[in-house]
Parts: sequence; structure tokens; C-alpha cells
Amino acid sequence: MRLSTRKGFALPIALGSMIVIGMILAGVFFAATQENRAGRNTLYQERAFRAAEFGLNYGYGRWDNSKMTQLANGAVTTITYDSSTKGWTSSLSVTRLNDNTYWLVSTGTAGSGVTQARHRTGVVLRVGYPNINFLAALTVKGQIKLGGSSYTTGQDTPPAGWNCPPAGTTRPGIATDDSSNIDMSGCTNLTCVDGSPKLLESPAVADTNTFFTYGSDANWATLTAAANLVFAGNTTITGTGPSYNADGSCNTLNVYNWGDPNRAVPSGVCENYFPIIYFKGTGTSTNISGGVGQGILLVDGDLIVNGGFMWYGPVIVRGHLSTQGTGGHFNGAVMAADVDFEQNSVLGNAVIDYSACAIQSAMVGAGIPKRVKQRAWAEMF
Repeated sequence: MRLSTRKGFALPIALGSMIVIGMILAGVFFAATQENRAGRNTLYQERAFRAAEFGLNYGYGRWDNSKMTQLANGAVTTITYDSSTKGWTSSLSVTRLNDNTYWLVSTGTAGSGVTQARHRTGVVLRVGYPNINFLAALTVKGQIKLGGSSYTTGQDTPPAGWNCPPAGTTRPGIATDDSSNIDMSGCTNLTCVDGSPKLLESPAVADTNTFFTYGSDANWATLTAAANLVFAGNTTITGTGPSYNADGSCNTLNVYNWGDPNRAVPSGVCENYFPIIYFKGTGTSTNISGGVGQGILLVDGDLIVNGGFMWYGPVIVRGHLSTQGTGGHFNGAVMAADVDFEQNSVLGNAVIDYSACAIQSAMVGAGIPKRVKQRAWAEMF
């Protein structure tokens, strides 16, 4: 008996199932791969965004007026932060738009090769400069004693070798709220004072805002908070001067480096360093002897100067000012608030020269960057 051929369906079903399962597995693998790529790309994109933001924040937080003020309007400088070992880098471009406005653009990059993300953000900063109202070469509240070989002049005196505009109008030599507070036993008829007028009596000297409010952008609190160098009171400082790193750059970490006011050819690398120096502690006494410096000098307590110390820029003393022996040479302007109503004394060979250029240079060097009030930040791509 011959058996007839019987066609089965198991094999086609098995083959079909294998194909379907293979397609499902291929789909799952493809979807998983895409999800992995999308997740990885999102990670890199977020990392690039954070790198861009790091560049902006680092540039803002470590703002260096001594470098940025050297840019011409429209000029650009680039700073690169290389963290490639961590998988990202950031490049910050700073463009000076005008005298006090800068545009910061940071490009963050993450990943490498074909898997790389880039993100760019920008911010506009406005540098606010203190606007200290110097009424005279020497502004003093309370009693003051003049004598010795001291000399105070309100004639605008540009420092030698500085790139200054022509001298401005002559200011008063001394400003006080009450001329009867001045002891001229060693300076008969104000022979040791020059200015227009020699002596200015003004109620503004009795106003604390004259000493502690500096325009809309700064006051005593913000200026001392922005100080580059902070010392405790009851301190004696001797022989300050410029300091340099091994590579020849200006060593701003040296607390006795107060800039370089002695302009030379070629230019010194510390010439553009104008630190804000703050001696804190009400009721304390600060002694400075010899050396040179430039910037803004702020003293909570009393300031005693001798040894021919030379300073370029504003000096504001909350206590009283005293010069002794060979005194000091101040180029800029000095204010003594005399909050304790002690007697100020300008004796010895002290010299106070009013200098608008030294004041302005120090103000620019002490600028405080702030984001503009509206639409400062932008995500560019």
C-alpha cells in the first residue's frame, strides 16, 4: 500500500516565528541604540551647555580690570579653559563695546570625534566705577594740624611718565567744614598750601556721604568688599613694591605688591595693577613706611605714614591721618573722615599733590562688573 504525501506547516511556522522574532529583536536593538545615542547626545549637549556657562561665570567671577581696560573699544581677547581630561572645554571671548561695557561669549564643547556637542551663551557686563567726590587735595573733617616742611596743593599734577590727558583745573588745597579747626602754627598764612582757593570751607565735609558714598555704583561697604588685599588693623607695612612671578608676569598674590607707579620703558607688567587695599578694624592704627603703591587705599582706623612712602590714587581714612618724619608723598587725593574726632596732622616732609589722572586710573582699575539690568544673558545656540 502506497502512502500519500502529507504537507506539514510546522516548519513554515517556525521559520516565520524566527523571522518575526528577529525583526522584533532588530527593532528593539535599533530603538535601544537610538535611545542610547539620544541620551548620550543629550548628556553631551548638557555638558557643553554647562561648559559654556562655566566660561561666563568664571570670566565674570575672576574679572581682571587691569587686563580688560587695556582693550581698545571693539577689541577682543580670548580665554580658553581646558578640561579635556574631564571631557569638556570652554572658550571665552571678551569684546569691549565702549568705555565700561563688555560682551562675553562663551562656547562650550563636550565629547570628541563624531560624537561632539557645542553650546554657546553670552552675557553683557557693565563695569561700575566708583565716583568719589574729592572736594580738595586734602579733605578733612575735624581738627587738623599743618606744619613742618609739608606741602599740599590742589594743582592738577599728572604723574611723571603716565599716559595722562592735559592737567585739569586747579582744585582747593584743603577742604574743611570749619576753618577754625585748622592749626597753622607750623604753616603761617597757609604758606604750605596751594590751590584755588587754598582753603575751602564747605558743609559737604560734614556730610558722611562725601566720605562713604561713591555714586550709584559703589559705597564704603561695596568698595571694601571688593578689596584685592585685606589687612588687619594695628599693622606695620614697610617697603611695598612690584613683585614678579618666575615667568615674568605680575605676582598679584604677593600682599606687598601694590602695583608699579614708576612708569618705565619698556612698560613694567605691574603698571596696570591697581589694587584696592583695605585695612580693617575701627579704632586700630596702620603704619606704612617706605615703598610705593597705586590704587585705592582704605583704612578703617588711623593711618600713620613716614619713611617717604609714595602712593598714587585715592586715600580714604575713617580715623585720622598722621604723617611723620620724612612723611609720605600722596599723588591723587586724601580724605580723612575723622569719625573719632581726633586731630589730623600733616607734618614732616609730607606732600599731597592733587592728580585727576591718578584718581581716574585707580577708579578704572577698581571697577566692579555687573550684569546689565535687562536681557543680560542670552542662549545663542
